[in-house]
Amino acid sequence: MNLDQMTLLNRRNLLLLAGAVASPGLAPAAAEFDPQTQDPWMDDPEKSFVNYVRLMGDTSGRLSPQWWRGGYLGVFEDRHPELLFRLESCEMKRCIRRSAHEYEFQYRVFTMFLDPDTGDILHGKRWRNPITGNDVVVEPNISGADNIVKLDHEAIVEINPAKAVRVPTDVWWSAQGPYMMAHVSRTRPEDRPIPLQDYITLFGDRAAAADFGAPRLETRFNTTFVAPFQRFMETPTQRGISVWHASGHKAESVASLPNAYRSELARYRPELSDWIGNE
Repeated sequence: MNLDQMTLLNRRNLLLLAGAVASPGLAPAAAEFDPQTQDPWMDDPEKSFVNYVRLMGDTSGRLSPQWWRGGYLGVFEDRHPELLFRLESCEMKRCIRRSAHEYEFQYRVFTMFLDPDTGDILHGKRWRNPITGNDVVVEPNISGADNIVKLDHEAIVEINPAKAVRVPTDVWWSAQGPYMMAHVSRTRPEDRPIPLQDYITLFGDRAAAADFGAPRLETRFNTTFVAPFQRFMETPTQRGISVWHASGHKAESVASLPNAYRSELARYRPELSDWIGNE
């Protein structure tokens, strides 16, 4: 077996391990309709699509900040997982309606990396990478995309036009007492060069979800994201994989987020001030 084959094998094994630990049993078998655990709109693809958009953002096009906190773990084949950083982040999103079955999702993300013991912000500071033993300078995570999300043959699909990537989005709806839940995962190609997967469970008010008058649904959520290590860590992919695990809520505005986060956002992403505007 050559090095490339070993690397591919390790990536697959690590992705399976991380996915199994993070989200066991995420793809349940189809079940008959149960009024105790489901609501009628959940069997309607068009209404389910609208509620997916209302959970993820705001159908009026207003900025929707998804604020979250959590941990950044290293997962390895040869030792226990390790908490490397605390995380604080916001996925700022606008959902622009293009048709009844199609929206443009404009994502802007800024994630802070903090010391897991002290909570100190580490951006621009030297940090000893426990995986390689080398000193590196910590950088925040900055990303964004303008994707198309649409209902296609009764299935939700997200398309990145810039990269010509089409990703089916699997949503399993359920209800429990006063809450409704959306369990979300995305089906990415098996032949992609690096492992990447995310799993989200969003919680909302069951009665509000059945009333389609409001442009957005308030939500709290848990999310797990499996990905290669951050570039600033300078860690070879065969040494392991990262798992981001966090909980958060849909905030009313960016202005409502913590002062320390907004200060770092202004420092590293000043171009977003015009995009955020008056919200």
